[in-house]
Amino acid sequence: MTPDSLIRGLAHVGIAVRSLEEAIPRWTESLGFRHVDTITLDSMGLKIAFLEAGGTEIELLEPIRSDSTIAKFLEKRGEGIHHLSFHVRDIEVALARAAAAGLELIDRTPREGSHGTKIAFVHPRSMGGVLVEFCERRHE
Repeated sequence: MTPDSLIRGLAHVGIAVRSLEEAIPRWTESLGFRHVDTITLDSMGLKIAFLEAGGTEIELLEPIRSDSTIAKFLEKRGEGIHHLSFHVRDIEVALARAAAAGLELIDRTPREGSHGTKIAFVHPRSMGGVLVEFCERRHE
């Protein structure tokens, strides 16, 4: 990492699924991921299963409301990769630098993510069709 790099490393890959009950065994039994935790984020209309293997983290995202972002994603594109999340040291600095570089931000200010993180998204139009999430851990 260069001293001025926004990105500290890959935080996780977010994958939209229709059913955690069906998806979790696909990842754990087939590929050996460990199911770490499952939470519900009512504010985002999601249930999230956290999986880990060899330092790689995956979030399986299941909608719990038909008006949630993930429900709309599944309707339009079906199951699959929803976003790439990157660790950043200071999310406000990352957002300011991304905006100064001309990237289209979905979030101009961070919002609360899972496990006490701060998150913000960069629009896929700015990143060649990939939704990018900045993630700042509480104790970075």
